[in-house]
Amino acid sequence: MNGGSMAASAPPRERLIERALALIVEGEIAPGEAAGRARALLNQWRGKSAEHAAAVQEARERWDALGGMANDLRAHFDEPAEAALMANAAATAAASTHRQQRRKMLLSVAALLGTGLVAGRGVQWYWQQPVFRAAYETRTAQMLKVTLTDGRSGAPGSQLDLAPQSAIDVALYRQHRAVDMAHGEVRFEVARDADRPFRVRTRGATIEVVGTAFTVRDRGGPITVGVEHGHVRVHMPPRDGSTGAETEVIDLRMGELLEIDDGRAAAVRQTDTAALSAWRNGWLVFENTPLGDALAAVNSYRARPIVSTSSRVDAMRLSGRFRTNDSDGLVAALPTILPLAAEPQPDGSVTLRTR
Repeated sequence: MNGGSMAASAPPRERLIERALALIVEGEIAPGEAAGRARALLNQWRGKSAEHAAAVQEARERWDALGGMANDLRAHFDEPAEAALMANAAATAAASTHRQQRRKMLLSVAALLGTGLVAGRGVQWYWQQPVFRAAYETRTAQMLKVTLTDGRSGAPGSQLDLAPQSAIDVALYRQHRAVDMAHGEVRFEVARDADRPFRVRTRGATIEVVGTAFTVRDRGGPITVGVEHGHVRVHMPPRDGSTGAETEVIDLRMGELLEIDDGRAAAVRQTDTAALSAWRNGWLVFENTPLGDALAAVNSYRARPIVSTSSRVDAMRLSGRFRTNDSDGLVAALPTILPLAAEPQPDGSVTLRTR
């Protein structure tokens, strides 16, 4: 970029350059017909005036200054493989989100280059952009299996199994991988890549791994993390936003389980951590689980919920194995296990009261 170009950077001219940049970028990295339309529109726009032609020339110089960025940015415009392979609501939502984000990215590129910040901040912006992003959500009684494209040298990518009524956002970056978990239960089988740590962010902690299998449960009560094999590191922020306090770090290995309740971590304990994801095979397994938390999992398979009537009911402890497709059997069994009365309601729900 020459000094004369940088000097002539009055706002009206910059707006013309940004417009030209938007068309250049779309013509370079958009898929198929969209790229052709952008290039045709750029040629038409260039011919409108000498000012437009000069703006296109300057925009081209700024774009060329970033060299090989086009190939990497093009990945943002490719439809995610899951959207093409899975004909379900979660994939449709992911594809819609991806289209919105690629348009936002296009405008970000144009705005960034329009300021002339090619070096320094431009490179930083480049490394901070995700190469893949998608949102996944399951409905009542729906499970979803997702394979990410984060495997190295052709190796299989990470496998994510979502239990019913779960929601996550996934973003793959050049230097790390991130999952934001809103709620539900997810089992992660993470592809090993020491150069790109894999982080799961929940409302109460961040779980970081390199390669392992573990399950995270968040149904509104305690957050549960159980490791089947490998090693995860749980980072817990200081309570109440305390300044100067250090983040608590807890390491979990095979067969270890951690519960986090209201920002406090219980003692790590040994257990059958594979049972946490037994729902993949049609079972719900509870081990001294507060009934309120157990009901949240059971209700993710029911059109009409089982409802607790008091905190005393929620605090009762439940242990046992129950079929995910037989919650009526659980309702029938509860009064024989706990001091409860189960009262069916006209709408199909069930109310639990203490006896």
